[in-house]
Amino acid sequence: MNEIVLKNPITNSVKKSIENCSKRINIAVPFLSGFVKTILNIENTDNIIDKKIITRFDDSYINSFDLPTLTALLHCGFEIRYNNSIHLKLYIADENIYVTSSNFTKGGFEDNIELTIKVDEKNNQECRFIFNEIWNKCELNIIDDKLISSNLEKYELLKKRQNYLKKESKKITNQESPNLELDIQTIIDTIFNEKKDYSRTVQLLFEANKLRNQTRAKLIDGYNSDIFYVTEGNILRKQTLFYDFVYGYESQLAGTGLRESHFQSVFLHPNFEKVINYILPEKIGLEPWNFKDEKILKEFCNGIFDFDIPSYKETLPIRLATYFYPEILLPVYKLDHLKEICDSFGFKTDAETKGDKLYSYNSFLLNKMKSLPYENIIKSYIAYQVKFTLELLDKLKREQFDSILSGYRKLWMKNFIIGANEILIKLNKTQ
Repeated sequence: MNEIVLKNPITNSVKKSIENCSKRINIAVPFLSGFVKTILNIENTDNIIDKKIITRFDDSYINSFDLPTLTALLHCGFEIRYNNSIHLKLYIADENIYVTSSNFTKGGFEDNIELTIKVDEKNNQECRFIFNEIWNKCELNIIDDKLISSNLEKYELLKKRQNYLKKESKKITNQESPNLELDIQTIIDTIFNEKKDYSRTVQLLFEANKLRNQTRAKLIDGYNSDIFYVTEGNILRKQTLFYDFVYGYESQLAGTGLRESHFQSVFLHPNFEKVINYILPEKIGLEPWNFKDEKILKEFCNGIFDFDIPSYKETLPIRLATYFYPEILLPVYKLDHLKEICDSFGFKTDAETKGDKLYSYNSFLLNKMKSLPYENIIKSYIAYQVKFTLELLDKLKREQFDSILSGYRKLWMKNFIIGANEILIKLNKTQ
């Protein structure tokens, strides 16, 4: 047999060699995908004894971590080992041997511009020797069902992130219009110069951060739903995140407005661990989020909403994100509230998804308040104060202050309106 040069597609040539094979299928290739199953299956490989594959197994890159495809190959009876340094692409089917630039993917076999050499007989033995040499060097790197099972959580998270990156991301257009009646920066400066005493909030943050660090450490050690919720009467109840959100330091920093049934249905849901895996990828051995990269922050904001769990819609995704990463988002748990605050600042966005809205609103507000030497929880108070100050300024054109104040039923809103009135008095903007 003489050497043959092949251009893509090579699918039919390789598949025919596999179907005519009776003794040996040996493959060394860095990347493989579900396309493999169109060529290798139980029917055409069942009677072959020597079935070996060498590939990469790198959990930092989804294309070298295709667990469903590896599982299918194991179920076809292939022995699989990994070597994360291989770059060669070698396909051996008895005496039909291909040395190629093609990975075992649809792109590699059909769509890409690749070049393949079907080796002549005098080089067959050398190719088999090279394969066996690599195979023996990675004798401890065995891919089996146990290894795949122990890495399934990583795969699911990487796949989720890859699916987001594959989506055609709509470009977000933002627009800012200055307030003609009262400059926003003037209000922020006035609030800052009031030198309000935030010492109680700082003390609450100190205690809350200790508990946050403890929760993170527990989750890194291993997931247990008792960390999040237990029923009344359980001695662990006061140590749960639910209790802290509703009754503890977290509730005093910022309430959620959720009932216990909401927390219970989310925290005890069988898919909730996937939420935590997403928020804390280091829990399952992946790299932590790099929020200095704006694209990654945007990805994170979109991904936290993407779980099909009852009651896990908006408030809890944002609340959990700000709990574990208080430095990246304002603790405002309703997108409508964020929108109202941004509206008062004169900011508009055409963001459509919850994640894009969360990203856009927070990026704008945090940039507006970047000069303030405060934690985000305090900046959220100031953002609300700006909103209510401008709201009061508008209402004072039609109503007296006492009448306006009586229209606010919730205490926290009344307090902001009172604060707004004091600011407007200082700025000579009252009636």
